[in-house]
Amino acid sequence: MQRELQKLTWKNVRDMVPGQIDTVIFPVGTIEAHGATVLGTDNLIPDSIAAHLADKINAIIAPTLNYGITKSLYGYPGSMTVKPANFQNFVFDILKSLYDVGFKKIIVLNGHGGNNSFLKAAAHDFYYEYRINIAVIHWWELCDDLVEEIYGEAGGHAGNNETAMVQAIDGSLVDKSQLDDNMPYFYQAGADIYPIPGSILQYKEGEGLPDFDMDKSKQFQQKTFKKVEQFVKFILERWDNI
Repeated sequence: MQRELQKLTWKNVRDMVPGQIDTVIFPVGTIEAHGATVLGTDNLIPDSIAAHLADKINAIIAPTLNYGITKSLYGYPGSMTVKPANFQNFVFDILKSLYDVGFKKIIVLNGHGGNNSFLKAAAHDFYYEYRINIAVIHWWELCDDLVEEIYGEAGGHAGNNETAMVQAIDGSLVDKSQLDDNMPYFYQAGADIYPIPGSILQYKEGEGLPDFDMDKSKQFQQKTFKKVEQFVKFILERWDNI
């Protein structure tokens, strides 16, 4: 069945929500430099997770919010951002609209670290005002252990984990030939730099660089899909018991 909200008619939604489907998945990302992968990496990954998840939890997928809060990488060509207050208010308004449609449970799939605290604040305020169950999932944090399991080292921004997910979606969206020695930067906690001097950020020195192995990419993707699925199912089950 069709699970993308924007591809349904209003009569479809009227007949389905909330009687047949009361859960919605809302992917959120940004447009930002990602080393040897495309600018839309943070949108494509939650999109792919949502597509995997929707049938498994009987959910509708809301259109992705493709613009988020890009900070240290804003100076790289093509990167885009919005002001944090505008972002938080806009997310809140979208959540309110999903509530008005009739959804009773909202799963926000976040693809970008710069959004984390503002999504948390919007979700907190929304829950306390409307008492609609909501979970914000930061997929790369939830699945951090899988990076170590498959690659034997830590992940990083535009590193092994994000590159694997994009490569598994579409290999043409990753260009190994663009990787150069100026891309990796070991993130130094003692400095705030705009723009940061590297579009691949390593959070553990010497680790997390893109791997480009398609077999590992597919393995990482499937394990990520499964872990997010299991966690969301756990949340939904526990919500039903409250």
